[in-house]
Amino acid sequence: MKIGSQLLYLSRKDIESLQLQMNEVINVLEEAFIEKAENRIELPPKTGIRPQNNDAFINAMLCSIPKFNAAGVKWVAAYPQNKRRNLPQITGLIILNCPETGLPLAIMEGSLLTAIRTGAVTGLSAKYLAKKDSSIASIIGCGVQASTQLEALLATTPDLQLIKTYDINSEALELFSRKMQERFGVNIESTNSAKEAVLDSDIIITAGPILKKPQPTIEASWLKEGCFGAPIDYDSYWHKCALESAEHIYVDDTTQFEYYRSLGYFQDVPPVFGDLSQLISGKIPGRSNEKQRLIAINLGLALEDIVVASRVYQMAINKGVGQMLEI
Repeated sequence: MKIGSQLLYLSRKDIESLQLQMNEVINVLEEAFIEKAENRIELPPKTGIRPQNNDAFINAMLCSIPKFNAAGVKWVAAYPQNKRRNLPQITGLIILNCPETGLPLAIMEGSLLTAIRTGAVTGLSAKYLAKKDSSIASIIGCGVQASTQLEALLATTPDLQLIKTYDINSEALELFSRKMQERFGVNIESTNSAKEAVLDSDIIITAGPILKKPQPTIEASWLKEGCFGAPIDYDSYWHKCALESAEHIYVDDTTQFEYYRSLGYFQDVPPVFGDLSQLISGKIPGRSNEKQRLIAINLGLALEDIVVASRVYQMAINKGVGQMLEI
């Protein structure tokens, strides 16, 4: 590959063929968050547009991480209404540049990596915040993100014995439950309500659509003592009382979280205790006893996308995967 005259294009099929392992992604992100804790990365806030003036958005997410010799941007769109059009709700592209010259190295499909890194960050959060003997988890919202959420949970909380699932779409619920049981061999129970899924769960993941004006479902009285919650749909599924029942709220980046609060999201979320980089680096404590309810609200960072994309790029170069394009 001649840098400057060509770049590598990786389709979703190309990325799938590389068989990126979830454990590897989690380990790489753990290193990346330590770099963040030591202020050794450049991570400007997300910037975005809202062409439809509704819950849909298109964001630009940039990051430079010297330790990984990586720099780039993800251009990602989230359109909840696409579900009605039989189109993907999340789409995107990732562009990597050479940190030394600024020249483009690669462009790759971004929605698959978004799902992988989102699951990995939940798994990483669970590693530090879930009870070590967690045996029951619930996943509410059985769309694209749900499978990588489960994969990451199984990688970091190996004592899970039962996964309870729920989705307002009964067909999506049954399809997801069947496929995941076949893929992972774990016991999966489809439930008839969000309440049935949440009750007795040690870990609760909500993966519904992101809404600025949510209609929350989960009540504090449903939450088991000592549970860990991971809303990847902002706070769309959680009542104020449920959020307030947590002893600590963690996020992946405090500045970003507070910015989104200023836009009208997270109005019922209590003050944040700290971020994931502080937790992983030991600058703030994680779980101190088995009775604490803890919640991690990870909004997604370019840090995660660019580190994982950089790893994918190296794998593709080594294996000769992808298509070279003339610039």
